[in-house]
Amino acid sequence: MPGQTIIIGAGPAGLAVAALLGRHGAPYTLIDRGTAVGASWRDRYDSLQLHTARWLSALPHAAIPRRYGPWVRRDDLVLYLEDYAQRFEIQPELGLEVTRIERGPGGWRVETSDGTRDGERVVLATGYCNAPYLPDWPGRDTFPGPLLHSADYREPSSYRDQRVLVVGAGNSAAEIAVDLARVGADVQLSVRTPPNIVRRDTFGIPTQLLPVVLRRVPESVMNPLSGVLRRLTVPDLSGYGLPAPVDGISQFLRSQTIPILDHGFVATLRQGRITVVPAVESVHEHDVRLADGSVIRPDAIIAATGYRPGLGRLVGDLGVLDESGQPRIHGARTLPEAPGLYFVGIGVVLAGLLREVAREATEVARSIVRRERVSG
Repeated sequence: MPGQTIIIGAGPAGLAVAALLGRHGAPYTLIDRGTAVGASWRDRYDSLQLHTARWLSALPHAAIPRRYGPWVRRDDLVLYLEDYAQRFEIQPELGLEVTRIERGPGGWRVETSDGTRDGERVVLATGYCNAPYLPDWPGRDTFPGPLLHSADYREPSSYRDQRVLVVGAGNSAAEIAVDLARVGADVQLSVRTPPNIVRRDTFGIPTQLLPVVLRRVPESVMNPLSGVLRRLTVPDLSGYGLPAPVDGISQFLRSQTIPILDHGFVATLRQGRITVVPAVESVHEHDVRLADGSVIRPDAIIAATGYRPGLGRLVGDLGVLDESGQPRIHGARTLPEAPGLYFVGIGVVLAGLLREVAREATEVARSIVRRERVSG
């Protein structure tokens, strides 16, 4: 359809683009495989809170209510997304699985579980945490107890007094480990590379502001700066198995793992309620062999091992993804081989994903509206 923009994903990124296009009268269709807006947020663990400050996490033209507190909880964020959709009269087509995106006459063709949608442009706003990644440890399928990805973890009560191995070095791993420790689980945290750890905030000032302010500062400056910040705000954890990395920012760029923004993990670790162990090498029934050759026998394993964007099946043959499966471009830019194909909110950023979503959505909507006016 001439002038039509097809937005895929009714999470924060898709809603923001839809709201901005709607304000300018630009036609769009919003598609999501879920049964409600913000479906991926609804399915996260119960204790989840944003790691980013409320006032740095709002979508365009709608502040997050102060009653949700400085660090917004999962359920409150879902309410905010529902209110956002209602405020901007966004009515997504829900329950539609997108199976393929390809060039079509005059633009793009999107194949869905309910037929084809044609548009002049496509905005992919499916999020970075789209496809849970579970390592294929040798013998993984022989483990007799619960073995699940953190995407399937909700709350800790069923793990009370059990030995639980949490695998991962990011915020989800740290928060789930604390969650489990609170109910008396014997928690071991398997870490391959010790993560960078910073306080979520210091004297009420969110650490998120540092990468916002220093966005364009080179690694050579940011690495020692992040080291100083850690020494000033986080005690030495070498004796607990988590020495500070010497190149915190470079490590993030290599691994795409956001630093742990601490609001309880360090204290729980120092209290001895979480024990750090080496990386998992293999599994044989109850026995889990670690990288140092030792063997542990957990009752359950929770793999907080991250996600992949999962874009290969949709656009993998268009030359728009890099070797890791992430978009080569973001925001208002499109590639010559795929004009009119945009990506919003699909990446890992230190300055906060929701803040980046608002920025990229604004850029994309402005670009689309400008092109509509020129072509009209």
